[in-house]
Amino acid sequence: MILVKWFLWLIAYSFIGWIYESIVCSIGQRKLVNRGFLNGPVCPVYGFGALACILFLDQRTDNVFILFFAGMLLTCTVEYITALLLEKLFDAKWWDYSHHRFNIQGRVCLLGAVVFGILTVLLIKYIHPFVSGLIDQLPDWALVTSSVFIFIIIMLDLYVTVHHLLLLNGRLKEIQAALNGFLEQYAKRAGELKDTLFDKFEENEYYSERIKRLFRLNRFQSIRLARAFPKLRFIKYNDAWQTLKSILLSNNKN
Repeated sequence: MILVKWFLWLIAYSFIGWIYESIVCSIGQRKLVNRGFLNGPVCPVYGFGALACILFLDQRTDNVFILFFAGMLLTCTVEYITALLLEKLFDAKWWDYSHHRFNIQGRVCLLGAVVFGILTVLLIKYIHPFVSGLIDQLPDWALVTSSVFIFIIIMLDLYVTVHHLLLLNGRLKEIQAALNGFLEQYAKRAGELKDTLFDKFEENEYYSERIKRLFRLNRFQSIRLARAFPKLRFIKYNDAWQTLKSILLSNNKN
């Protein structure tokens, strides 16, 4: 049952992390945001970060300063590895702290590290004793049943998300090719900037029926990604993504 409990801890802290991220992003964007890589209310990076802190720090020290600095190191390591894996898997940067002082390749930053250090202290001293106490009160059958059910839901969500992203990369490749052709034809016009030209893309013959269909496919998933990760940048096809995002979000307001 140990593995089952650790899995439920992972889900619990992923859910708490989702609440925290969604609140922060909703305040920043002044609208409700479903923050997270997955569609469901979980941010697994927070769950794995919490598990790393529990594994290495829980019941090992009561020193607040050790918890704070060790928590900073552990959680930032998890965040950095997560950012690197997502970049390699999907050719995209999901968040970017380059505008923050004292950042490492835009993947982690000092401000985030300080916040994670504080959260680690709260986790070890207050949150985890409460959460683990609640989970320990559940009978074995409830632990196993809930774990299996949640695992299936998470795997389905992961499949839908990854499948969409892999298809999206293929669609962005086609859109990028159309954009490149459009830019080659019009970019030499005097006094016209690249961003200005993008505004005219929908009025051009390169905006074909095929491209229009690509823009409409899986609109819900693409809009959710654009809202959840405003700074999402595709490494190979970012012009296509920014154009797609602009069109989807502007049309969704109507």
